[in-house]
Amino acid sequence: MKETQEKIIANAFSKVRAFYDLHGRTPIRREFEQVNTIARKYFGTWNNFITAAGFKPNVTKSKSEITEELFNLVHEFYKTHKRIPMRREFSNKSSTITKYFGSWNKFIAESGFEPNSRRIPSKIKLKNSLIQYRIKNQKIPSVSDCISKNGLYNFRSYFTHFCVNSWPDVLEYVGLRPYFRMTTMSEPEAKEAVIKLIRKHKILYGKDYLRLKPENYPSLWYLKEKFGWNKLCYLAGTKVPLTKVSVKDHYMGLIKASGKPTVKELAAKMKTTPGAIIWKLDQNLNDFITSIGHEPIHKTPNRCKLTKKQLAEHYKAKSLEHGYENGIPRDKLKELTGYPREVYERRYFSMNGLRLACNLKFVHRGSKRYSEEELWDILKKPKYMKIP
Repeated sequence: MKETQEKIIANAFSKVRAFYDLHGRTPIRREFEQVNTIARKYFGTWNNFITAAGFKPNVTKSKSEITEELFNLVHEFYKTHKRIPMRREFSNKSSTITKYFGSWNKFIAESGFEPNSRRIPSKIKLKNSLIQYRIKNQKIPSVSDCISKNGLYNFRSYFTHFCVNSWPDVLEYVGLRPYFRMTTMSEPEAKEAVIKLIRKHKILYGKDYLRLKPENYPSLWYLKEKFGWNKLCYLAGTKVPLTKVSVKDHYMGLIKASGKPTVKELAAKMKTTPGAIIWKLDQNLNDFITSIGHEPIHKTPNRCKLTKKQLAEHYKAKSLEHGYENGIPRDKLKELTGYPREVYERRYFSMNGLRLACNLKFVHRGSKRYSEEELWDILKKPKYMKIP
């Protein structure tokens, strides 16, 4: 073996010995990927390399050896701490314990100890525990009080069984009032006081009161949850959030001032853009205006789903129905046929083109005069061709 190879192998052996001195065990292959390359090159396998280094390789243990090792760990823990271990203290062995024993309590029982009793709560037990704590201690329980010593369960058990996600909701489910939602004021009084406070701090600090995190003002947090902070700030006049309430108020104000406003006028009034309003409302602005009982100033016309031939037949039938032998006049098309003049002219170039298709007389009123042959040629041309 060459001198350089001997140095490489000696260096690899020294790394394994250093690991053993530090951790008290031989390393596994994935912990020494770089050394593993050397081991496979000069010794064939990782276990051959560990044996050559003077250590016993990690080989597959039998079930009896694994269980005996786990039992010894539990007994050593009991001698040291005078109690049985909790599952989280053996988290690195949890998968092995589950594989060979099924559960933690079965493993503890087979080790010769009595497992801790599991308290499986019901809704009645959970509710009674909170009420009994309130009677015994004369105070509303908090999350930090939820320990076995106080006769309470883990706070997550209350969340799970009551189908809530906050502690105030747990207390309200049981019938107890959370201390930070209690207030000596009525709801309208508290609401008025909060709005005044928001205005005051907006003037003093130039900020919304929520960012200052007030103390000794429990009514604020209750109202914030009930009405929404943006709505309270809007009522106080400190900011104009893009909500359905604020958009409706500004729209109604513009209607009183100048009739039906356009989208751009509404956006300018709220100091934002039409796109931002649509994004916040999560719906088209015309649909929102219709939902509050008003008619938008501009509406997208309904698309005509009739074919060219069906549209001509529809126009002729409506003309005869209403007594117009030479066709319905332009100003009454929308009212009598349901389609505006633009729909007909888009299909037939002009109203005379429509009359030609319906075998009606031409009407020349200030428009360019086309003969029948010219109109037929125009109607036969594709849409992309320019018409003189």
